[in-house]
Amino acid sequence: MRRTRTEKLELIFTLAPNDEKITLISEKPRIEVGARRHGALSALEAIETILQVMRTLGIEEKFQSHGKILPLTKMLTSARKTDRLSRFETEGLTFQYGPIADHNQCYIQIAEKLPSAAVDWEQWAKPFVMSPHFVQAWLADVEYDKWQNAKDPLIYKAANRDYSSLPMRSNGLPPPVEQMVIDISQNPGRWWLRSGYVEAVGSVMWLSDIFWHYVGAQHKERLETIDPIEIKQITEKVIRLSVSDSTFTETSFREVQDRLRDALYTP
Repeated sequence: MRRTRTEKLELIFTLAPNDEKITLISEKPRIEVGARRHGALSALEAIETILQVMRTLGIEEKFQSHGKILPLTKMLTSARKTDRLSRFETEGLTFQYGPIADHNQCYIQIAEKLPSAAVDWEQWAKPFVMSPHFVQAWLADVEYDKWQNAKDPLIYKAANRDYSSLPMRSNGLPPPVEQMVIDISQNPGRWWLRSGYVEAVGSVMWLSDIFWHYVGAQHKERLETIDPIEIKQITEKVIRLSVSDSTFTETSFREVQDRLRDALYTP
């Protein structure tokens, strides 16, 4: 059945080891810059895997970036030489890749612009979870994820969306940049960047041994307390868990999301 809402797949990987190389920019004042961190899953590996899935699913390989046609050869050459990928898209999908050095992780996001444009999320996840650098992945509803994590009132104003009943808090910055922002700390669909992983929940999740290393192996046993839940060992080091056939939205599964979050992340 064709879906009526757009979804996205978020994937997290480890970073390549830090070579600790320091470049001296200035003696007085002394300014040093560390080497740029790279994903353990390289940009070239990311785009090659994306192409592999697109060909399997019969998705046309016509790319663009910032409204301009992006030749595949140019994108592959750039990824090979720079180990970087700018945001790029097809008619129905957008792709983003990059390291998040401050949180010791690398991410890939595959998001639909049109409902069902991804065709089959299982096919998208399959080759990525086989990577030895894979940490975790989850599916999310695009709109639900956006508003569960929107903190800036300007985002609501731009969408002509009322936020008067939402809890507010200070952004914690000193004057004059202090301002009141939306408090998302109790939203069931919130996510937080952690060192090496993301504290997030999804109706379908893929979790590796690296993930359990970060959050604690005891949390894996807690999954048995979630009802409904289906857990499958899909590789030697990765499990797939599912609590619903459809992604979480504004009107669904709040209690399940809270219990899943508690099981995975609460000490």
